[in-house]
Amino acid sequence: MIDTHCHLDLLKKEDLEETLKDEGLECLITVGYDRKTIKNAIRLSEEKDHVFCAIGFHPHEADKVREEDFEWLKELATKHPKVKALGEMGLDFYKEYSDRKRQEEVFRRQIAIARELGLPIVVHSRDAEEETIRILREEKAYEVGGVMHCFTGSYEFMKACVDLGFYISYSGIITYPNAQALREVVKKTPTYRLLIETDAPFLAPQPVRGKPNKPPYIRHTAEILAQLIPNSSFEDVERMTSENAKLLFNLINGKKETITYVINNKLYINLTNKCNLHCAFCQRERERNFMVKGYWVWVSRDPSVEEIIKEIGNPKKYEEVVFCGYGEPTLRFSALKEIAKWVKEKGGRVRVDTNGLMFTFLPREKLKELKGLVDVWSVSLNAPDKETYDRVCRPAQANAFEMVIDFIKEALKEGFEVVATAVDYDGVDMEKTEELAKSLGAKFRGRVYEVVG
Repeated sequence: MIDTHCHLDLLKKEDLEETLKDEGLECLITVGYDRKTIKNAIRLSEEKDHVFCAIGFHPHEADKVREEDFEWLKELATKHPKVKALGEMGLDFYKEYSDRKRQEEVFRRQIAIARELGLPIVVHSRDAEEETIRILREEKAYEVGGVMHCFTGSYEFMKACVDLGFYISYSGIITYPNAQALREVVKKTPTYRLLIETDAPFLAPQPVRGKPNKPPYIRHTAEILAQLIPNSSFEDVERMTSENAKLLFNLINGKKETITYVINNKLYINLTNKCNLHCAFCQRERERNFMVKGYWVWVSRDPSVEEIIKEIGNPKKYEEVVFCGYGEPTLRFSALKEIAKWVKEKGGRVRVDTNGLMFTFLPREKLKELKGLVDVWSVSLNAPDKETYDRVCRPAQANAFEMVIDFIKEALKEGFEVVATAVDYDGVDMEKTEELAKSLGAKFRGRVYEVVG
């Protein structure tokens, strides 16, 4: 696991020693926020291979920051390769230890340095949501991106930050009894933008609240995240937040192509990248970030049947084997059929996630060939009517919505279990979509927009 924000120099000696010996902590980002702690952060990062740092001036320090401090910060970030971000910087209008105008000035100057150096930024924002977003936009912070540290804001603020390309980092605060509103925001945070932190020695999670916090306590926060994020285990949270951190802070290249991947004891098969839809909510149509819960779900070529079978191993180890990725698996019908047959012969269970457009390129009789091989079809219905479907899914075929309905009916007629799904994208009436699915005889599952995997 990677603690993306802690203050190692502020830990008690025994807590620091425990932290540095903890083999479960793959990397640590220690943060400097004034001249003293910046020096300490750099020193600690250079003493330990798995420690990196972010350096900058906290908004509480803004009144003390002088012109020479900016030049000093820039020089340090240029000279020391273990500096992976600038910050924490930002705005704090809650305590107002520094003048608001000066906070904004110092924030803007540090963003400018980050853009010049090509480093992401670590942002502190408290009681300043509108002002923070305004400055990030005006200073073009989206050119370098970064992380909203110790996020406690609204859904609207989270969404605006994600739209600017920022990651959202959650701390032990999400474990507190009075943080229910924040936990609702967590549930809607895109998994490919999710990070985890302790902010140690501050903000100890609920099971150890009242004690000085330390990075090993990050596991308490991860356990709550696993409960909040759909279809996620503790291991999924550990993997996805670590791989996201590696991408953001350029620690290790996390873009390793993935053919099969495990989430919550289900094995997913990335059969192809090809798709015959252009859904507005899909990552392939937007920023092309194909990170799914810690896996880079994109391949430079379609994998062979032999490659996939070799990677599956024993399918009985998994709750189910799912054909799912950023492409449409039925486009490789022959490969799908051969692999599914092998999985069933080995005692596995098969689910196929499809857009339901198979009958637009294959005769409907081909569906019969998968009887006994596919246990469940998960069909992306995504709308209660043709007009909404065409706007959201943007099909090439004029009759695409009707073809999806036809596929669901035919699959049910052939005796398959069918689950119709929909993403709660803007303008999609989820209640009416569920009513349509059930009127067809299918089950229904709603999916949170941008919470993939």
